[in-house]
Amino acid sequence: MGRFVAAAADCVFQRKAGVKLDSTVLHTMQGTLSGTISWFQKAGRAVPTAAHYCIGRNGEVVQMVDDAKKCLHAGNYNSRSIGIEMEAHTGAWPVRRLASGAVKPPPYPADEFPEALVDSVARIVRVLCAKYGIPVDRSHIIGHVEVPGATHTDPGPFWDWPSFMDRVRS
Repeated sequence: MGRFVAAAADCVFQRKAGVKLDSTVLHTMQGTLSGTISWFQKAGRAVPTAAHYCIGRNGEVVQMVDDAKKCLHAGNYNSRSIGIEMEAHTGAWPVRRLASGAVKPPPYPADEFPEALVDSVARIVRVLCAKYGIPVDRSHIIGHVEVPGATHTDPGPFWDWPSFMDRVRS
């Protein structure tokens, strides 16, 4: 399922023995695929977050953590889920200025999920559900916002859950 680029070693943990994978958690990168890969490869961060899969806007799949391992991506769901980061941005992009003072345009539109991205995420989730016996329903395929205690809002209000779930089931 795509290429493997290892996350920093301090971002990867052993799952507790006997813990069954029972969910996938969808995230938005709030940046670019290349920037997210670089961030997850950076060792020594205060909070060593990572995700199992990063999916580009063009559908490119980059696995960064082996499914059998745990990474920090979703609070109390970390030990039982697989994290999937999507190259998307929810909400307005922050204004960034170039050295000249001109406003730097964002790398892509906010709140947009290209077909290639959605198709690739659906394919990955379908494969993971089949491989690990994860039920194909909204109780087990969730957004970061749905993790109990979450402070995040991704994948946001423009993520079309009904259409996505239809793609996962097809």
